[in-house]
Amino acid sequence: MKLPRNGDVPFTHANISLAQREFGYKPTTDLKTGLKKFVRWYEKYYGSGKKSDH
Repeated sequence: MKLPRNGDVPFTHANISLAQREFGYKPTTDLKTGLKKFVRWYEKYYGSGKKSDH
């Protein structure tokens, strides 16, 4: 199966209707933005993994 260039899948079995109904959940973050935010958080929390020369 050929996937879209953005890496997204054409269909998912995820059902967020309960979260939408019970908590008013309305996802608004696209994948690219979400990944950037996750990487920033991960590096801040765990460090970048880069070794310092000092």
